[in-house]
Amino acid sequence: MIRYVTYARYSSEQQSRCSIPDQQRKCREYGAREGWHEVRAYEDEAVSGVGSDRVGLERLMSAACSPLRDFDVILVDDTSRLSRSLPDVVMLHQRLTHHGVRVIAVSQGIDTEHEQSEVLIAMHGITDSLYVKELAKKTHRGLEGKFLNGLSAGGRCFGYASIPAEGGGVRWVTNEVEVEIVREIFELSAAGFSLKAIAGILNERKIAPPQKRADRPHPTWCPSAIREILRRELYIGKRIWNQRKYVKTPGTNKRVSRPRPQSEWKVQDVPELRIVGDELWMRVQKRQNLLKEVYAESGRKPVNRASSSAYLFSGFLKCASCGANLIIVSGGGKGARYGCPQHWNRKACSNRITVRSKDVEARLLAGLQDEVLSDHVVDTVVERALQAIRKKDATSQGEARIRELDGEIKKLVSAILKVEDSDNLLNALKEREAERRELKAAKASGTQLTEEGIRSSVREALSDIAGLLKKAPEQAKAKLSEHLKEIQMIPQANGSYLAAGEWDLLGVRGPVMVAGAGFEPATFGL
Repeated sequence: MIRYVTYARYSSEQQSRCSIPDQQRKCREYGAREGWHEVRAYEDEAVSGVGSDRVGLERLMSAACSPLRDFDVILVDDTSRLSRSLPDVVMLHQRLTHHGVRVIAVSQGIDTEHEQSEVLIAMHGITDSLYVKELAKKTHRGLEGKFLNGLSAGGRCFGYASIPAEGGGVRWVTNEVEVEIVREIFELSAAGFSLKAIAGILNERKIAPPQKRADRPHPTWCPSAIREILRRELYIGKRIWNQRKYVKTPGTNKRVSRPRPQSEWKVQDVPELRIVGDELWMRVQKRQNLLKEVYAESGRKPVNRASSSAYLFSGFLKCASCGANLIIVSGGGKGARYGCPQHWNRKACSNRITVRSKDVEARLLAGLQDEVLSDHVVDTVVERALQAIRKKDATSQGEARIRELDGEIKKLVSAILKVEDSDNLLNALKEREAERRELKAAKASGTQLTEEGIRSSVREALSDIAGLLKKAPEQAKAKLSEHLKEIQMIPQANGSYLAAGEWDLLGVRGPVMVAGAGFEPATFGL
């Protein structure tokens, strides 16, 4: 009996969820008429068919291309359910055909088992692709009409609320609570407060930020949100639409923005939505432009971006209070200090302790040095070295090289006798004779690699871990990541940190620091 699966999809939240059961019903009716057996159903809800990065489709294709595939046919309502992108339609058709999977679009009567199916799929693929483009144009035209009629064209803006408008749609009005916060933000900026400082003030007062994000259970204000508010011309009664367009990355449903020419912008004067006066607006813009020029001319960056790979433990240190990575929050070079960005940038974390990067490195590298030179690590290295030596017979290799050199020397001597200008040959002869003498001397001395000799060499090579790592910080960080996952920096009541974590050296785990050891307040506190 032929086995089949179904695939159904609808595009957006605005469409009916009943669309998927309806598509599945059509497919199952077809399967029942043919007397086939249904294996399972795949589906994607509220996902555009333009991209192929859909969970349901990816699972379907993974199962279809698997050598353990348990079905023979894929039933869809029509070809647009699989994709509305012509390149993706062709690619999916080729992959499924290659793996011997039959696809049937029941509403269109297309069956990939038939000779003309490829032509029909391409034709419908072109139609589906054009449909998406025409739909985008109509949607854009509809949004433009809303904007020109003074209605919301989507999105929201801090300081405003949406209310139903006569005849449909929604209209923006000022939100009196948020209006006061917007004015305060502008006043603070004009008074010289930085973006970080303003965000910190709002977070300390527990003021809700403009938008909540699903990946952040505790939303807070951030400097970039403050910057966007200070740039928004709607606050001086000027409404601008169509500044940017959004395009999808080919093969995906991820959108990226692109600026539109200023000639395509739509601008409206909306004095009823003004929140900030012209004089305050100009003071803020003048200051922001000045700061922009200063940073551009000096090459400096805001302090919250100062973390770089030059600092050996950046990316490994975690704030135990909120889980954020500690970053360089002040200073530079030897005076750089680690701190919690959630406190430093947003005042959203209670951990206000900062610590000098050089002191962190000194303490942690001292712990690593002790761990590297511990007996169990050195024993492991020595044992591996001895195993490697046993696999190689160094003496026989030396004798073989001596025989090889003897042959080369004879050839060089013969060539020198035949050539008048033989400086290069003489140099080559001298090099080989010198190498031969060294090998003979080593053999005569009876030098052997003993376990104690190897142990001594290992301890000498590993005696300055700090010096080795600091020679090339970027490479050192990559190497550290192989042996260290993270270090929890636990704030202490006395203004110090306690470090907690594990080194994983050669498969042997050990503590980052000895139990109970902490950073001394006199050195590491505020």
